[in-house]
Amino acid sequence: LILDDVWSMEILEKLSFTGKGYRTLVTTQHRSIIRTKTSTRLYEFPLLDDADALPLFCFWAFRQKSIPSNADNQLVKQVQAECKGLPLALKVIRSSLYGQPHPAWEGAKNKLLKGESISYYHKEGLLRCLETSIDALDEEAWECFLDLGSF
Repeated sequence: LILDDVWSMEILEKLSFTGKGYRTLVTTQHRSIIRTKTSTRLYEFPLLDDADALPLFCFWAFRQKSIPSNADNQLVKQVQAECKGLPLALKVIRSSLYGQPHPAWEGAKNKLLKGESISYYHKEGLLRCLETSIDALDEEAWECFLDLGSF
């Protein structure tokens, strides 16, 4: 069983159980909800550091691995930094800003600093990324996804 993005211990307790040959994979941003058991293995995925995040961001935002000379170096780094090293955020935000003029980048930076979505298309881009994974599910996995999604 895979429980993705679990936010509360209550949900984890309701959905997890043990059985012979049975495993549960839990992803969460909240370490406090994971109980440490002898059978529990905790793996923390590291965020991308700036050395890895900036070239990735630039590759998709500018189609090159560094900030182009005609771009505002500081602004690009500020927008990239607001992605907090999260690969999905880097991908979605860079695609929203690809080919956009300087004012769009400034607006995006200001919205990100306030924790706001940068645009309707930004939300749509995120949903498209998630949709790809969901569309790849076989029928049984799809039924399980619907069961968990309606919980």
